[in-house]
Order: sequence, then structure tokens, then C-alpha cells
Amino acid sequence: MACMKADIESLYAKNMRLTPEAYDFLEEAQVSEAVLEKLIASGEPVVSKDAIETLIAQEEKIPVEPAAAVARSPSFKPIAKEYSAEFRILDGSDSEVKPKCSGKIEDFVGHFRNRFERISRVLKGRMTENAIVATGKLKSTAGERVRLIAMVTEKRPTKKGNLLLDVEDEEGGAKVVIPRETEGYKSASRLMLDDIVALDGKNADELFIADAITWPEMPVMRRQKTTDRDIAIAYISDLHMGSKKFLEEEFSAFISWLNGAGTRQDLAGRVKYLIVGGDVVDGIGIYPEQEKELAVKDIYKQYEMFDNAVADIPDYIEVIVAPGNHDAVRRADPQPPLPADLVKSDVTRVGSPAHLDIEGLRHLVYHGTSLDSIIAGMSGLSYSRPEEAMLELVRRRHLSPIYGDSLIVPEERDYMVMDNEPDVVHMGHVHKNGYMLYRGSLLINSGTFQERTEYQVRIGHVPTPGMVPVLEAKTGKLSVWNAKGGEISQLTFAV
Repeated sequence: MACMKADIESLYAKNMRLTPEAYDFLEEAQVSEAVLEKLIASGEPVVSKDAIETLIAQEEKIPVEPAAAVARSPSFKPIAKEYSAEFRILDGSDSEVKPKCSGKIEDFVGHFRNRFERISRVLKGRMTENAIVATGKLKSTAGERVRLIAMVTEKRPTKKGNLLLDVEDEEGGAKVVIPRETEGYKSASRLMLDDIVALDGKNADELFIADAITWPEMPVMRRQKTTDRDIAIAYISDLHMGSKKFLEEEFSAFISWLNGAGTRQDLAGRVKYLIVGGDVVDGIGIYPEQEKELAVKDIYKQYEMFDNAVADIPDYIEVIVAPGNHDAVRRADPQPPLPADLVKSDVTRVGSPAHLDIEGLRHLVYHGTSLDSIIAGMSGLSYSRPEEAMLELVRRRHLSPIYGDSLIVPEERDYMVMDNEPDVVHMGHVHKNGYMLYRGSLLINSGTFQERTEYQVRIGHVPTPGMVPVLEAKTGKLSVWNAKGGEISQLTFAV
């Protein structure tokens, strides 16, 4: 029954006071005598609603580990157990970087110069018959066909229906017109502010007339890379442990599958690596009134849930964990690894983004926070097909190209630049599974283990919970384990 007035007065008798929200809550909520006794025993001079809800959660003994017991198959003979792990964190991963940003304007200038220099280097490696010139030398090349590498700072249509750009490079700026009848105009619809591209054309009357655009994306002739050893890699993200909507039974079923329960034991037995792409827990204070949606309101207990789950994963599987925007690290990119005092299990903790070599396959692991800005900023993209938004980042060779839309720490080195061509790009964040093979790069969005939230209902987003992509590294085949019935489907790609 609801707390009676006499019970509230018993708190006051102990010189304890209630906040207005706590008083209203005790008047309406179903609060046990045990909770009241704990409140009195706490001796807090001012009792908040949050403190009462925490005691209620403890009284109800909210689980800190998956509810269902992990099933282990005695006949399970995993081939992955016979192999030693072969992976390493590559140079350029922010997991090994000490922050050097002081917040001064010089940090931002250096940050953008570093981005421009490195992406320009990629573009300069692209084949062209035209001489590459800087903005400061355009006037001297009037009438000649040349290539200009620059960053887009402004984009607008002209009265005649052409496209007018303001661009900059390290020497200065220029105005670029892309006529609507050219091939370049068709691809210019994808141009966004801060994009760094190569523009081919001629300079005339203070304007550079461009008819073609080259992006710094993956080389055309790349093919999907495979491994010699017959192992598999599983990808998950957005577990949101601690949330009331965390799918405990489905996650426990996945771990049971890794232990040989259910279908395709041959595939489960080849899983040597499990990569977690961020949002391990739901966190605390991430968005307004989040506490209403939390089953566990202690950040340490949220991560304890994860550690307990890791304990049930076969010990021959290497677990690699990156952070996300809900995790207990800074929200701005690049994010450092999760602290060892939070994630205490035997896992490899990396930052986001992280560059990894796994069995010879170059992996780029990034939580995917900037997918929000790229989807909002480009027509035709949506949360229902995250792989298409991922592709736009890959084409730009930058994980957060629109400055200001996503939080970025302006380090001296821009850790969001893709200097090398990744074989696998793994993201999460949007709670929607998506896959694409593009010029040899396998793009994977690994979905979620959280059921649909009220916010997702309001915006019409339908997530795909409990679906785990598994890459068979020797063949390049990608299969998806589904918590619904434990079914596994194999995917095919249009390259």
C-alpha cells in the first residue's frame, strides 16, 4: 500500500526531511516497510526521490547478470579453441593517445590543417591527367585544365541553376561554379560543408569552373580480403545493460549459442573474437529523466552486469570492447577506452575509433555517434539503412566530417581520418542492423540488445534487437544469428 502520513512523520521524527518530489512519491507509490526502515537507517538529513527509488530497486533485487542460465553443450568441440589469438591495436588508435588539446583556437587550426593534409594526401594519390594546383596559383593557369583539392566552406545554388561553392586550401580560397549540365553537378548533391574533395576544371574570370568531383574514398579495384585460418568474428553493440529495456534473455541466449547451444554449432565453434562497439551500459544522466527507464541506477553495478556476462563467454574467445556515448567516458570523439575500475573482466579495452589488425584483417571500430549528423544532413539517408550512412563516411575518409554537429575534441592529430583502407568497418549507435560490401570494405552495423524505447516510438524508428552478425574470415561470408528462435541466415552482397 502507499506510504501513510504516519510513516512520513516517522522520518520527520528522526530529523529527516523530504524533497517535494520525494514527498509526492511516498504519497502515491507502493513502498514497503523495509524500504522505510532503510531510509531511517540511512540517517540522510534530506531524502530525494532518487534515493527512495534506489532503495526500492535494491529491495526488489534487480539482477546484475542475465536472468537465464547459460546452456553449455557437452558435445561442443570448438575449433577456435585450438588457435591462439592473433590481433593487435594499430598505430593511430586513440586508445594509446594522451590528450594534448588545451581548447585554444590554435588547437582548432592545427586540427583542421592535419585533417586537410592527410585527406589531401589520399586525393593526390588518385590518378588524373590534370596538374594539381593550389588556390593561390589558379590565376596563372587560366584556360588550362587542372585539379583543385580543397575544403568546401559554403554551398548554394545560382540564379541559373548552377552550384556555387566557396572552397579553401592551405594557400587561400576560391569560388567554384559547377554547371548543372555536367557530371560533377550530379554528384555535387552529396557535397556537405567541410568536405575535402578534388575538383577538375578550368579557371576563368575569377571563377573556377568545375565539371567533375573526385572523393577520397576507397580505391576502385579493391577486393574483399580473407584469412588463412578458419575462424569467425562476431560483432555486437548497444547492449544498454542497466536499462529496463535491456534484453537479458536474448543476450543470455546469444552467449549460450557461443557455448554450443542451438543451431550451427560449426559456426559458433569458429568464433574466436567478439567485438563490442560501444554503449555497453545505459549509463547515468545521459538524457533528461533517464532514471525512469533504468533498472539499475548504479553505474558500477551496470558494468558489473557486463563483467558477469563476460564470465560466461568461452575463455578462448577474445572480447574487444570500445565505448559509446552512453558509456562512462567523455562523450566527445575520439573517446578513450573504458576505465579498468569499471570494466574489470579480462577483455581488451580500446577507444573509439580504434584501428585493429585481427587475423590480418584491418578493422575500424567506431561507435557511430556521427551517423546522426550525416543522416540529418544528407537527403536520402535514413536510420532504416545505416549502412548507407556509413558508406558516406567511408567515401569521405572521415568519421565525423561535419564540424559542429557532433562533439569533437580538436586534438593536434585528427583521429577521425581514415588514412588506410579498412577491410571491416564496425559501427553501432542507431540500433539498426545494416550491411554492405563496398570496394573491398565490409560495412557492418551490429544493431542492439535493447528493445524499442519510447523515444524511438515517437520518431518512428524501428530497431532490430538481438541480431548478431558473424563474419567467417576465411571465406568472407557474413551470417546473422537471430535471438528469435536462434535462427542463422547467410547474407549476400551486391558489390
